[in-house]
Amino acid sequence: MRAAVVSHLYADPANRTKLKALAALGVEVTAVVPERWISKDGVAQTATPANENGVRVVPIPVRGFPAQPGLLLWNAKVLRRQLTDLKPDLLHIEEEPWTQPAAVGVRTARRLGVPGVIAIAESLPGGRTIGQRLRRERTLRQAAGVVGANSLALALATRRRPTLPRAVIPPLGITPPVGRAHERQAELAIGFVGRLVPERGLDLLFRACVNLAGKWMLTVIGTGPSQEELEGLAQRLGIAARISWLGALPRSAVDEIWPRLDCLVLPSRTTERWVMTEGRAAIHAMANGVAVIGTNSGALPEIVGDAGRIVPEEDVAALTAALQDLYADRSECQRLGSVGRRRVQEEFSDAAIARKTLAFWRTLTAASG
Repeated sequence: MRAAVVSHLYADPANRTKLKALAALGVEVTAVVPERWISKDGVAQTATPANENGVRVVPIPVRGFPAQPGLLLWNAKVLRRQLTDLKPDLLHIEEEPWTQPAAVGVRTARRLGVPGVIAIAESLPGGRTIGQRLRRERTLRQAAGVVGANSLALALATRRRPTLPRAVIPPLGITPPVGRAHERQAELAIGFVGRLVPERGLDLLFRACVNLAGKWMLTVIGTGPSQEELEGLAQRLGIAARISWLGALPRSAVDEIWPRLDCLVLPSRTTERWVMTEGRAAIHAMANGVAVIGTNSGALPEIVGDAGRIVPEEDVAALTAALQDLYADRSECQRLGSVGRRRVQEEFSDAAIARKTLAFWRTLTAASG
């Protein structure tokens, strides 16, 4: 099978592990990417043509705001020409359907007579201009199939096309690390990873920890506009001395912290404009054998599954109870950690996601003849 994958994600070489896993399964993969992009540390980068581990990379000229991938305008003429020259058996577009490259890609797939697949992550209705909403509906009408990052996204995309072929497959996988022994301490080692904004719910975790009987420490990884307010709240609650603020860290540095944690807590709260969609921190925690406690916000319950505890949003008492259970029975942390590692291998590893993606592609190409 020859597959062309259109996405800004793969301009970053670090994100290409899933594509390499697909190539290992025998797929001829071409990643069609914007030639300019902004890395996570805010540095402007340039994508170059490449062919690594069976994955060919084709950059497309763009204009617009590279720090906001959805607002990038790809050179439509060059994009159409490159996709035509590639002669793919299937075109997989990992851009939201309201974006310009998604619309161009699906139209090109129809012109070439091959299935065009849209992969989406947005899980809340609204929040777009009239023009973007119209483009979204047109693009979805022309798609041969839809892949959702979670069940909410998939349900939103297919509510007007109930017979459209579909699958829930996360956009990016991970490579689970070799298991390392955890550094168990007398106190419960709690972790939080995320942007410091109200919807991430760190204030709820503070209030839950206040009522926790026993010794505990909290490590906060992340930064954001709410940090000063959260530091003040910790002072008022009398727990500031138990909190370590590490700021934003690269992934390699976070990997060194996982063995020191008993659990990761993600007390997210859904708002009109935000809901948890991918839960990457939860996946990385499970891959490292760390138990997860999360709220029932968005995709968190389906990500965590039986590898952690899920509590209602805004329920401080339930959050305290879940933490207290893990404090009282530290072996439960180990059990949940083992379940989490197995779950990541089966559901969220690069190999697992590649297999699911290829299986979905084959159903579409078989249906198209």
